Formats: sequence, C-alpha cells, structure tokens
Amino acid sequence: GFTHWAKLNNLKQAAKTINFLTEHGISSYGELESKLTALSAWRDTAHAEIKRIESRSAELTLVMKHAGTYRRLKPLYDRYRHSRDKEKFLRGHESGIIIFEAAARELKKLGAVPLPSAESMEKELSELTTKKDMLLAEYRAARSEAQEYETIRQNVDALLSAPEKQEQQRRHELE
Repeated sequence: GFTHWAKLNNLKQAAKTINFLTEHGISSYGELESKLTALSAWRDTAHAEIKRIESRSAELTLVMKHAGTYRRLKPLYDRYRHSRDKEKFLRGHESGIIIFEAAARELKKLGAVPLPSAESMEKELSELTTKKDMLLAEYRAARSEAQEYETIRQNVDALLSAPEKQEQQRRHELE
C-alpha cells in the first residue's frame, strides 16, 4: 500500500513541477537556476535594506530621546552657567545638570550637532517606517517565491536523479 501511495505521490509532484515550469516559461535547468539566483539576490537585497533602515530608525530614536532631554534641561543648565554661586546651584540641581551634560555628550557622539528639529526627526522616522513596511512586503513576496522555486529545483533534481537510482538498483539486484 505504501509503495503504491509513494508512486502516486511522486507522479503528482512531478506533474505539479512540470506544470509550474511550463506556466513560468522555464525550459532548461539553467533558466531555473538563474531565476532562483535572481530571486535570492532580490530577497537578500531587500533584507539588507530593511536592516539598514532598522539601524537608522534606532539611531534616530536615540537622538530624539537625548534631544528631548537636552531641550528640557537646557534652561536649567543656562541658569547654572549664569549663576553667581555655582557650587550652591549645583548642590540644588546636580542630577538635572548631570543628565543634561550626559545628553549633550551623547548627542555629540551621535553626530547630532547642531541639534536637528523634532519635526524633521519625526518626519524622517515616519518616512523610514513607511519605506520599511513596503520593503517588508517585497521581502516576504521574494522569500515566498524563492522558496517555491527552491522546492521546484529540488523536485527537478529528484526527477532527474530518479532514473539513475533505478538503474543502480537494477545493477545491484543483478549482482
């Protein structure tokens, strides 16, 4: 029973593979390989671009966080710089001044000097999110199509190697 099912299943897979190749106009193994290579390259390019956008978004989010802290504590720091008794002022507002200086250092490290406007950063983040969503849709489509072509290539490999395996079994049975 199992051998009968296996033969029928193999024939169905072969028919599906042949139909796929015919529908997509693929007439040689080389064409199949080149199509699979192109799809894999497209998928990998989309994935790399998604990673780049995610990295830039994370960086931009960090800049926005530090810029918010910087803007919020800037008046306090200005009062500290202009105070006559800096020691007394520092004792009363030490945590705010330390946080402000840390935010300023981080902004310099991130290359956000001069400080970009909040609106421009939010606009860029929004554009990056939109672009990432489009790329994710492309990536999913490319990944799905590449998997489909990979399955077809494996089926073709199995079909091409099947006669060789049958010949080897016959030789083995004759010996």
